[in-house]
Amino acid sequence: MTGHSSRDACPGALQVHPAADGPLARVRLPGGDLTGAQLGVLAASGGGVLELTSRANVQVRGVKDPAGFAEAVAAAGLLPSPSHERVRNIVASPLNGSAAFRGVVRDLDAAICAVPELADLSGRFLFAVDDGSGDVAGLGADVVLMSRGEHFAVIAGTTDLRLRLPPAQAVHEAVHVAQNFLRVSDGAWRIPEGAFPGVPADLPAPRTGGYVGDFGDTTGVLAPLGRLTATQATVLAEAEWLRITPWRTVLVPKGTRLPDGLITDPESPWLHVTACTGSPGCAKSLSDVQKDAEPIGVPVHWSGCGRKCGRPRGEVVDLIATTSGYQRSAS
Repeated sequence: MTGHSSRDACPGALQVHPAADGPLARVRLPGGDLTGAQLGVLAASGGGVLELTSRANVQVRGVKDPAGFAEAVAAAGLLPSPSHERVRNIVASPLNGSAAFRGVVRDLDAAICAVPELADLSGRFLFAVDDGSGDVAGLGADVVLMSRGEHFAVIAGTTDLRLRLPPAQAVHEAVHVAQNFLRVSDGAWRIPEGAFPGVPADLPAPRTGGYVGDFGDTTGVLAPLGRLTATQATVLAEAEWLRITPWRTVLVPKGTRLPDGLITDPESPWLHVTACTGSPGCAKSLSDVQKDAEPIGVPVHWSGCGRKCGRPRGEVVDLIATTSGYQRSAS
């Protein structure tokens, strides 16, 4: 495996990133789950903007007091393991709120945090727990637990390890795969194709658009461009529970009071528009991408530079800022 010479600089709640608009913190939410009270803490801790990530985490921009932020996050129950806080990257099928399924997500999180050496995983390493619907299995996770009835298939990178295990054993095997990767990774951040013996996994194409609208007793709303203002987040914090999805939508109990500015129309063209932070928040950006971004009729990602931060997986048109306007390219 090919290693990296540079340090993994992924931000966390403790290791903040010095963005142009102030310290940037990223709080991991395994499975995207958090309570209204926890969202309220995040809303009160930054400079007025929360960003929802493609891994169902939350970024807090303009953190006023990084040390105080870390204390508040820990007190809210969002920092169960300071040593592992940047490696608790777990996406999970959002609509499945059953106690058994969410229990697998919590058990995987606890198992990761219980192994000291896994604190050395990159902040880019990703686990996925899919309920069999295929919605998160196609998101490019390093380790996927894919429900097959009462058992889970275990997928490492793009390789099906040909295991079908009960939930507890599947969680153990996911941790074992991560440990084995670390031992041979030579500094690599992600599991490359063919790194483990097995057969090619039958992974679905990445889902696009997320979940918006009513789904039984749950409502999904879109934060345009994945951004919530502190005011919007404060209103959403009235909900008993929330679930962030990898498509930058938010699930809440049906009947929850919704703030102005969020989208509830499942046909909205904004479901297919993503963008990086852009200027002035990012010093590398050549444009105010958040101001410029708009629907163009096909899935599109607007970027302030060639790094294309926040770009979703799948077929997406790229509009990349240059000194002479935006350059268009297709994936």
